[in-house]
Amino acid sequence: MSGSNKALLGRAKQYVPLSVKRKLRKSLPARYRRLWDPDWHRSTVRGTADFWEELGRAQLDYLVEQGLQPSHYVLDVGCGPLRAGVHFIRYLEPGHYAGIDKRGDNLEHAQKVELPRQGLVDKQPLLLVNGLFEFRKLGQTFDYAIAQSVFTHLPVNTITRCLVEMAHALRPGGRFYATIYENPQGKSYLDDIQQSERVTSHYDRDSYHYDLETLRAACAGTGLTMSYVGDWGHPDNQKMVVFTREADV
Repeated sequence: MSGSNKALLGRAKQYVPLSVKRKLRKSLPARYRRLWDPDWHRSTVRGTADFWEELGRAQLDYLVEQGLQPSHYVLDVGCGPLRAGVHFIRYLEPGHYAGIDKRGDNLEHAQKVELPRQGLVDKQPLLLVNGLFEFRKLGQTFDYAIAQSVFTHLPVNTITRCLVEMAHALRPGGRFYATIYENPQGKSYLDDIQQSERVTSHYDRDSYHYDLETLRAACAGTGLTMSYVGDWGHPDNQKMVVFTREADV
């Protein structure tokens, strides 16, 4: 878009009611949304408007507390447009970050917008579009993996698929950190749970909550062992669990 057209669009936007702007944004094809907001792609991640920087940085800080070093290899499951990824990529040595997401548009915007904006193109992150958790297609094994607000959107069989594949992606002793909405009352409790002012979780629909017994059952026989970490400071009360790769899978 030329400079004159951008200026004209800017003046026109002043006279468009907010309610109309919101409807227009939702109806516009993705390729046009950048005309309204250079950060529009970040809205593809739930909770982005309030927590983009906070939750992105928190994931790096948490793994560093757990022992992450720049020389380690990290797999970011459900990486989206690199909310946490830019922080990991900056911290890690070149080529030591991999992100996987089922949405190709998320990864396209990560490559075209976030990496150049952050000056991280030369860090050579590995990005894969895949919705089946086929981590072996990355051609790499990892010391750490993280899935922030991924299991909260998945039925239990899909979580099991992720764990089966993760057992082949982690190095022996490698750890996979995943956040959940917890159901502390057990698998027989079928009601909704108010996790925060913004989030109500559900037994069998998105956003899902899980009791620990169900997650341990999903983990059984995968070559991973699960332990409960609990609170890690998430603003919507997501809890942390960790799956550790056994010596032999």
